[in-house]
Amino acid sequence: MRMEALLLDKATFDEMIRFVIDAIRKGIPENEVWATLEVMSSQDLQQDIESAKRELLKGELRRFKNKEEALEWLHSP
Repeated sequence: MRMEALLLDKATFDEMIRFVIDAIRKGIPENEVWATLEVMSSQDLQQDIESAKRELLKGELRRFKNKEEALEWLHSP
């Protein structure tokens, strides 16, 4: 069994706990709660989100006609 340590600042931990309490009240499925907690606890994912927000604000948004076109773009060099 592989063990990992997760270091969080208190503000992030508090935000995660508030999210879980709210999610339970709203009946959000457990797998969605875990997925959201993973994003909230990952610095890399948070940086990706912030980068995407900056791109959106700059108008660097890509639109695709369908999922095949999007997947093709993702797999392009």
